[in-house]
Amino acid sequence: MTQTLLDVNGQGACFLDFDGDGFLDIYFANGSSASRDRAGNPPPDYMFRNQGDGTFADVTARLGLGDTNWSSGCLVGDYDNDGDPDLFVTNYGANKLYRNDAGSFADVSHEAGVAGPDWSPPKWSMGASFGDVDNDGDLDLFVTNFTSLDLDAAAPPENEESPCQLKGVPIVCAPDYFDGQQDLLYLNEGDGAFRDVSASARILQRTPGHGFAAVFSDHDGDGDQDLYVANDAGANFYYVNGGDGTFEDMSWVSGAVLSEHGEAEGSMGLTVGDYNNDGRMDIFITNFIEQSNRLYQNEGESLFFDQTAALGLDGVGFNLSGWGTKFIDVDNDGWLDLFLTNGHTDERIEQRIPEDTYAEPDYMLRNIEGQRFEDVSEATRLRALRDRVGRGAAFADYDNDGDVDILVVNKNDTPTLLRNDGGNRKSWLAVRVRGVESNRDGVGAKVCVEAGGMRRFFEVRGSDSYLSSNDLRVQAGLGNVDAAEIEIHWLSGRQDRYESLAARRFDSAVEGQEMQLDPSVKPTRGSGI
Repeated sequence: MTQTLLDVNGQGACFLDFDGDGFLDIYFANGSSASRDRAGNPPPDYMFRNQGDGTFADVTARLGLGDTNWSSGCLVGDYDNDGDPDLFVTNYGANKLYRNDAGSFADVSHEAGVAGPDWSPPKWSMGASFGDVDNDGDLDLFVTNFTSLDLDAAAPPENEESPCQLKGVPIVCAPDYFDGQQDLLYLNEGDGAFRDVSASARILQRTPGHGFAAVFSDHDGDGDQDLYVANDAGANFYYVNGGDGTFEDMSWVSGAVLSEHGEAEGSMGLTVGDYNNDGRMDIFITNFIEQSNRLYQNEGESLFFDQTAALGLDGVGFNLSGWGTKFIDVDNDGWLDLFLTNGHTDERIEQRIPEDTYAEPDYMLRNIEGQRFEDVSEATRLRALRDRVGRGAAFADYDNDGDVDILVVNKNDTPTLLRNDGGNRKSWLAVRVRGVESNRDGVGAKVCVEAGGMRRFFEVRGSDSYLSSNDLRVQAGLGNVDAAEIEIHWLSGRQDRYESLAARRFDSAVEGQEMQLDPSVKPTRGSGI
């Protein structure tokens, strides 16, 4: 049966400790296929509980989860500040908000006002991000929407007359064949409900984009949350928070929404982090085939410089299609490395062009002291794995052993869980922040870690990558140093400083209180921690 664009983009996954037992569990968003959907046999989403021994158990039915809508991705955040992580799922159609009530979930999508508008064709939501845009102590919600796709309309013919081709081969029509959809910003009212403020916040576009991913970050260093949106088939968006309930669209003057040649690209995955340890949050984006992935270095004052070629990144994955990605310090040496997963968009392309395979390799790129990135995919044994069709990727220390592990969602295949073995040989420190005046998760807090004469800068967030959500703990590599000092700048304006913290432990920083060992964390049996 003929494919549609809905079959192409894939799905994501989320790490969350839904039951508060100290181990990070996994939620998978599941899409479907045109044939399964029309046959009335769509797959459900899944929740897998981390059993603390390196294995996971399917608890979907017990928790009343298992949405069978055409899901895209998921997002984790404590939107009601009650101490347990809630779950937001983006769909083709109505989105889902699951409120976590002490380890059980209730669907509150409609009463909370975030199911989304009843558009025709249906709303198609992709990436989403939590952030406290008005610094009032609760999490607001931004949702990217993708493409106005009518499944009941006649699809263009997939033959030599098709208007949609890649290298002369008829394919599923790309997003730019269709109209884009407006993204949505919901303000948390603090009473369990959200209000759509997209228009008053000035994030509506005259020509809507094809949104894939979004990240809140204080890019200009003024204490509030700015917003970057990665769009497929068009320029990306960059909004600066005015601090008065509105955002200023600074996309075209920022230098961070087009290639260095001024061309719009097909952006999929998005991560934000301080790769060169200068205190400013930089942006990395994965792009479609025959386009370089992009690293935009933050120069301050909402200006960015494309450092892709200078850092040796212009040829990495140029002939591949990039999706999930994140800045992570995989070896705990104090410099943020890069992981990216790849996979073609058309499963039939290699039948006509054998060298363009559907399955593609993933990459690990080691940061050499902020000067360049080196491909270490072979050394990290990624090349020993068979190629798959990667899409979403989520990042967390799921076994609580002091290094970051990686979960990749693969199209039409089982997921890949990459356990990091050896990243904890160097020193590390992990901190979970808990807001009091600020939002409970501490999302948006800036964490400065000083050790061995180096300063490293982090922001608390979970929504980097593609359609996925990550461990909210800040995990800092310390190299060969055994102690560190930490300073936390909360969105409330408060600053807390902690000195002489021992390495190789999980700490808990409650706003305005002394640092303590995190009582919720338990090492996975057999981890050696």
